Amino acid sequence: MDKKFALPVLLYHRIVEKETAIGRHKIYIQKSEFENQMRYLSESGIQTITFEDLNKDPLMDLYNKVILTFDDGYADNYTLMFPILKRYGFKAVIYLVTGLAYNQWGVAEGEPNVHLMNKEQLKELCDYGIEIGGHTRNHLDLSKCDDKQLINEITGCKDDIEQLLKKKVTSFAYPFGGLNERVKDITKKSGYAYAVSTNTGPKQFMNDLFQIRRIEITPKTTLRSFKNKVSGYYFQPTLLESIFRGDKSNK
Repeated sequence: MDKKFALPVLLYHRIVEKETAIGRHKIYIQKSEFENQMRYLSESGIQTITFEDLNKDPLMDLYNKVILTFDDGYADNYTLMFPILKRYGFKAVIYLVTGLAYNQWGVAEGEPNVHLMNKEQLKELCDYGIEIGGHTRNHLDLSKCDDKQLINEITGCKDDIEQLLKKKVTSFAYPFGGLNERVKDITKKSGYAYAVSTNTGPKQFMNDLFQIRRIEITPKTTLRSFKNKVSGYYFQPTLLESIFRGDKSNK
C-alpha cells in the first residue's frame, strides 16, 4: 500500500435540521450537508466500512474506503442520520455513552439538552450493520481519572453494550480525546481491538491501533474540504494540491 495513504476515519457528532437544535459547540452538521456528503461518497464509489469489518479482515484493501464515526449516541443519529445511510447502503460506527439518558456533560457547558438513543433504536442499528462502540459510561475525561474510574468507565461501558446487544464490542472512543498511556493500556486490557482519538495520534492509520487519529467534520466543512478529507491524502497537503489543481467544480 502507498505509505502516504491513510484510511480516512471521520468524526461526527450530531445531525440537525433545525436552528433551535444547535448549541454553542460546533459538534453538528446540517442534515442537507450530510446528505450531500453521502451522495458524493456513493457517486465516487467510496465504500464505508466499520472496525468490526476490519477486525474480521485485517488485510483488506483500504483504498476507496472510509470509516464514519459518530460520538455519544445522540437520538438524531437514529432519526436523521440512519435513514440517509440506509438510502445509500452505508455503514457507520456509533460510540455510545451507556450510563446517561442525555448529554449531561454538554448541558453543563451550555449545550441544549439532547436525548441519547434508547435500547430499541440501538438494537435496530446493530441489526442493520452499524457498529456500536464504547464511549464510557459517563463521558469523563479519562486522562483525569484514577485506575478504578478507568475500569468502571472503559470496561463497564463495554460490558453494558455487550449485555444489550449480545455481541462483542470491537472499538472505543476517548471522550474529549482525553488519553495517556495508562488510559490506552486499560483500554487494551478491557478487550477492545481498536480505539480512536480526536486529532492526535500517528497520521498513518495502522501505526497505533489504540490512538487512531480522526478527521473532524464540522458545519464549516465545505464539499471541497470533504473531498479532501476522504481522499486518503488529507495529511499530505502537497499531494492534495496536485490532485485538486484545476478542478473548477471543487472551488
